[in-house]
Amino acid sequence: MNPIHINSEEFNPKVVFYYRSKTIQPVNDHTHDFVSIHYIVSGHCKYMIGDQVYTVRKDDLIIINPGVIHGPVLDDPGSDSNTTMFFLGIDDLYIKGYPKNFIPINSCVIPSHRYQQELYNCYHEIISTQEKKDIGWPLMAKVLSLEFLVLVLKELTPQTSSTIQDYFQLKTYDKQTIVQTITTYFQENYMRKISVEEIARYSYLSTTYITKIYKEVTGDTPINYLISLRMEKALEILKEGHFAIQDVAKKVGYDDPYYFSKLFKKRFGVSPSTYKKQQISE
Repeated sequence: MNPIHINSEEFNPKVVFYYRSKTIQPVNDHTHDFVSIHYIVSGHCKYMIGDQVYTVRKDDLIIINPGVIHGPVLDDPGSDSNTTMFFLGIDDLYIKGYPKNFIPINSCVIPSHRYQQELYNCYHEIISTQEKKDIGWPLMAKVLSLEFLVLVLKELTPQTSSTIQDYFQLKTYDKQTIVQTITTYFQENYMRKISVEEIARYSYLSTTYITKIYKEVTGDTPINYLISLRMEKALEILKEGHFAIQDVAKKVGYDDPYYFSKLFKKRFGVSPSTYKKQQISE
């Protein structure tokens, strides 16, 4: 797939709709004259797109370009009736070299990989904003919906060489800059394996110095900040009630669910499984 080129000055798509459905709704096969993006939050089901039937699963993205007939297959006994899906409709989308409202794709169903956690977090913020209805919530939900769209486009764009080296090619060794760079790296990569030793290697600084200045500027060590960030993200995911504890652990950067559970209980006073049960029973 070729890179997706969008002129930021001309990027002003219209959000037609955004909503969540916690069950597979009976909808007649239909088409749109705008782009429709479906995100599988949990569960699995069959979906008819064009003249083909696809099995879609958690973390899959469905891209429906204008004029493409689509709809759920309701009579499939293998589908999960509790499949949760997020729907986003976008109009006035212009991608260089393509017609209006057309997203270039090799397949209508795209499993999310690189931005899997970011997509989930953004979806979660959209729904939370919609449910809380604080002052200005429609504008905030629109902004978040456009952020979700950008994440989808990034997921579809061929991977570049964005690595840890790119973060830590520091042009200045000002303490504030170093700490902010590390914090940004944590916030954007907390779902991956991270070590202060690796950061030190690529920034040409010692682990002792990094820990010292980070605590000096923020009042906490980089590892403690990373753990706190991961636990807060885990809390958000557990509130959904859809994911197994080992899946939640992986989504916030831990391969060992037992170690993750230990850290979670230390911070919040209850195990993640207990917290999950509490959310489901409410």
